[in-house]
Amino acid sequence: MGLSIHYAGNITDKKMLDSLIEEVSDVSKTLGWTSHVFNDEDIKGVSFAPEKSEPVFLTFNPGGKILSPFNIICKEIYDDVTLKKEWIFTTSTKTQFAGIDAHIAIIDFLKHLSKKYLKDFTLIDEGNYWETGNKKVLREQFKKYNSALEAFSETLNEMPQIPGEKAESLADRLEKILKEKFGDDKFEENN
Repeated sequence: MGLSIHYAGNITDKKMLDSLIEEVSDVSKTLGWTSHVFNDEDIKGVSFAPEKSEPVFLTFNPGGKILSPFNIICKEIYDDVTLKKEWIFTTSTKTQFAGIDAHIAIIDFLKHLSKKYLKDFTLIDEGNYWETGNKKVLREQFKKYNSALEAFSETLNEMPQIPGEKAESLADRLEKILKEKFGDDKFEENN
């Protein structure tokens, strides 16, 4: 739970990968972001992250598709028949806790990198900044997500503890409380 971006695409030319890694590493160093280079048989590329953001992975499988290292680790999830196999090539990054300025910087940097190094690149921004470039829209989305998180936290804090309660029972009880507090329609809409 939290405001995130979801993206997929391919490297335009595998020969460009070293330049992409170098540019992301240089920019990350200049901005004080963390970065990590990946170079093994399953995945090659780079990740970067402003403070308090999850990493943005520009890592690729041998065929040149963006692929998160986490998706490789959890690949058995994608073998589930209810999930589309292509979803393994969609990467997500939560930016909510990094804040609005970091979110904008990530989106602007990804726009630059996608034009220079990527093809068939798609990005879904829960903050709607990728699509609109509008900071006011982004601020409103951040407010909504922060309010939802605060309400959820308050609900958890108000829940009485039941010694020995199993996780499934706790989940059912939490769902019931959230539906009562926010109404069935609002709760279903946010899940």
